[in-house]
Amino acid sequence: MAESRSNIERMRTFVEQVQGQGRADLVEEFVHADFRNHTASPGQSPGRDGVRVATEALHAAFSDFQVELLHCIGADDVVSTHKVFRGRHTGEWFGVPASGRPVEFAIMDITRYRDGLMVEHWAVADALTLLHQTGALG
Repeated sequence: MAESRSNIERMRTFVEQVQGQGRADLVEEFVHADFRNHTASPGQSPGRDGVRVATEALHAAFSDFQVELLHCIGADDVVSTHKVFRGRHTGEWFGVPASGRPVEFAIMDITRYRDGLMVEHWAVADALTLLHQTGALG
């Protein structure tokens, strides 16, 4: 139980500092060298560098970016989060030019930890809502 509690605390800090504040420079402090993202986007590295690139891309595409952590639960070496990402679409995102529109979309993650670092990741993101909000789907 103590290890899962520590992993939950590390995940909360990761969400706040890396995802929320865009601190891609901190990725190595939270993500294991053997990291594997099982749901990486097309063209995204499934390794640790993909986390850094995705963080930088989010903050480049969406100004005033914020993350609301709705749920963060853990058991043993697994931590799951339910989050809402918000911002304004002011930069290109996966080929979609900036629309200036506000966006808000949900993400659910499952992350496995080893030695206090994220080593595996699976996610479900509400991409359809994001595509509608950016104007990519009309």
